[in-house]
Amino acid sequence: MLIRLAVLFLFILAAAASASWLAAQPGHVQVEWLGWRLEMRTSLAVALVIIFALGMVFFDRLYRLIKSLPGWLGSSVQKRRDVAGHKALTLGLMAVSAGEPAEAKRQAARARRLLDAPQLTNLLAAQASALAGDHQAARRYFTSLIAEDDSAFLGHIGMMRLALDDDAPDAALASARKALALRPKSTLAAAHIVQLEAARHNWQAALPALDVLASQRRSGQSGSDEDGNNIQSQRTALLYMDACEHAQNADRQGAQKVLIRIIKDVPGFLPAVLMLSDIYLETGANRKAVKVLEKAFGIIPHIEVANRLKPAWQVNDGGFIAKLMTLIPADEDIADAARCIIANQALDVGLDGEAAGQITAIPESRRDADAWQVAARIAQAHGHQDDANAALVAASKAPRPQGWQCGACRSLHDDWQSHCPDCDSFAQLVWQRPDRVTPLFDEPV
Repeated sequence: MLIRLAVLFLFILAAAASASWLAAQPGHVQVEWLGWRLEMRTSLAVALVIIFALGMVFFDRLYRLIKSLPGWLGSSVQKRRDVAGHKALTLGLMAVSAGEPAEAKRQAARARRLLDAPQLTNLLAAQASALAGDHQAARRYFTSLIAEDDSAFLGHIGMMRLALDDDAPDAALASARKALALRPKSTLAAAHIVQLEAARHNWQAALPALDVLASQRRSGQSGSDEDGNNIQSQRTALLYMDACEHAQNADRQGAQKVLIRIIKDVPGFLPAVLMLSDIYLETGANRKAVKVLEKAFGIIPHIEVANRLKPAWQVNDGGFIAKLMTLIPADEDIADAARCIIANQALDVGLDGEAAGQITAIPESRRDADAWQVAARIAQAHGHQDDANAALVAASKAPRPQGWQCGACRSLHDDWQSHCPDCDSFAQLVWQRPDRVTPLFDEPV
């Protein structure tokens, strides 16, 4: 502000000095035209020329202002409409996020009236209609998005979600495939394709979409460690179910090939371990069966693994127990589960001493219900009923043993299945110690 005042002051001084100098100069100007003669001082003539020039500039600016006034008024009105339209669009999106369908539809209608942006307004209108349960209107808006190349992907995703809400998996799968064709790296479309194909038991058809998820995670564009584990679980489940189909179709070689692929990536996946070892044992490939079973026992000790190791080793009862003891891993939790299985196997063949040694090696603070039940069997075998009763009481208070638990709904199951029987989640059954339940009652703790 001070700089402007200083410049103005200097300009006035310069103008005054110029005017004073011009007035002090001698001379006259004489103009004769059509019989008229005009005489004036030179300084006055110069001043008139300057005034005339300034007047021309003023009238030119005034003319330009008047000429541009309608356009300025129109642009001002349009600007206000754009501001109001974008505000309505923002409020509509906020209403959708908040789950308020009536407000979302009202703001969507207002945005469509004010804005010349059909893609944005149609998307908001589609979301608002879907939120309000008006799927017919939502389909109409999503269809209009599909007609435009740059919004077709969002249109197909919207149609997929509507189909899922309407319990139309075939239509949802078709829309998801179209969306993935438009955006080959879309993890959203790929994830839905995996789930929908798995629900249809199209195990092989789901694998390419799963590869998209894995590729995007490797590139660092999406996914956490938990997502990575989930992708691996889904791949394992898809391959295993594909191997089951090969086996059902009497294609033992095809099943074996798929199972080997699974074991290579996840050597502790129990269903694949058991199926592959059965194939090896049936074909007389005991050494291959032993290799698979021994590695699995060190990762996920299970009674079924132990039951298959005995015929695979082809040893007597004592040798069987002795060889099982060599497979006990260093990890405490896994070692405790292995010792419990070995103790049960030893009791079954009358080797009470070896059984007692294995249970004694498990500290009481780490014993689960299975370990205490084995301790009760040992006490009963030695005629110590009081000790057996005490062990059974301890078993009722101890943590549950490991089992198949759904990672989605936390329900427990005796066997692994591709889909949880309770919540229908795919590839969510995990072999672990059950959490959030008491030893004897399915109650939150």
